[in-house]
Amino acid sequence: KVLEGERTQYCFFNRVDKNEGVGVLFNKARNKANYSNIMRCANAWGCPVCAAIISEHRKCEVKETMDWWQSKGGSVLLLTLTVPHYSDTDIKKLKTQLKKAYSKFFKGIRASKEMFIRWDIQHYISCFEITHGENGFHPHYHILLFVPYHLDAESVDSMRQDMYSVWKDCCLKSGLDEPSEKHGLHLQAGNKAGDYVSKWGLEHEMTKGHIKKGKKDSRTPFDILRSYEKTKDEKEARLFRLYYFAFKGQRQLNWSKGLKKLSSKQEEKTDQQIVDDTDNVAEMLFKLDIELWHAVRSQGKQGELLVAVVQDQSLKTPLELIKQCLIKQQQEEELKNENQPNKIPRKPNRRNSIRQSR
Repeated sequence: KVLEGERTQYCFFNRVDKNEGVGVLFNKARNKANYSNIMRCANAWGCPVCAAIISEHRKCEVKETMDWWQSKGGSVLLLTLTVPHYSDTDIKKLKTQLKKAYSKFFKGIRASKEMFIRWDIQHYISCFEITHGENGFHPHYHILLFVPYHLDAESVDSMRQDMYSVWKDCCLKSGLDEPSEKHGLHLQAGNKAGDYVSKWGLEHEMTKGHIKKGKKDSRTPFDILRSYEKTKDEKEARLFRLYYFAFKGQRQLNWSKGLKKLSSKQEEKTDQQIVDDTDNVAEMLFKLDIELWHAVRSQGKQGELLVAVVQDQSLKTPLELIKQCLIKQQQEEELKNENQPNKIPRKPNRRNSIRQSR
């Protein structure tokens, strides 16, 4: 409802083949349940379900690359770039200017090219992230820098000062306000990148922005979406739409040229391939016919059904949940027909069934 008209509106709701029901799958190795014949939008910006699937895959890719580089004796640093922003800032204009400054910083001007050579930065992976707080939207970049040596604290600080000088220049040339030295740029060695980065690993910081809770005075876009789900406050819906349409289509994760091929033998997958591939190694437990699937989704129980499958391998709980969805749907239809006495009630399909595969 928040993104009416967008493909995301029908994610995990509409069937791919309209003539077929929906299969319920279970992956024993991952202890995860999923559906077959269900449309997936693969929208990492607007869909919390697909974003979770995509980010988990990307996290593994980033971790594989970090492990490969560190096994060669190199180090990985975490760089964060941000700019001043205000509650009345035009978010689309800010995005354009920030992207321009980012391009200049990554070898777009002579000073940045010389900086990369000076510090022997050989590869990078960048991730775009955004939060919202009292000063409006706060877009920023997290970047992993790959260098073929180890740095002590003094060297990290020298690199930070050098980078800040270049970043400030890039921002001013892109029409942005001057970033402060305190907040505009942060540089940390991989093993000192903050408590939550240490807990989850740098690869988590780079790919799990959708599930991180915002800090005390800020929220992630999916925090805003969760707030709307809880309160139904239309202001929250408008705020989420403003974010979504400003950043829709922008790549969240960018790799320096050649890095993926060097670090991994795996074939690169698109976001759509990632969300669709979740079914390939799962076992079909049972299949819902069309009417039963309509009953489950009419009650908004798609997620709860998958949780029940994971928690109860005997399938007693999920089958009871499906039964209750069907009963409630029929009760709602009967009530609706009572309020519309001239309407001929639809006869329930007595042949609805669950075909178990084991």
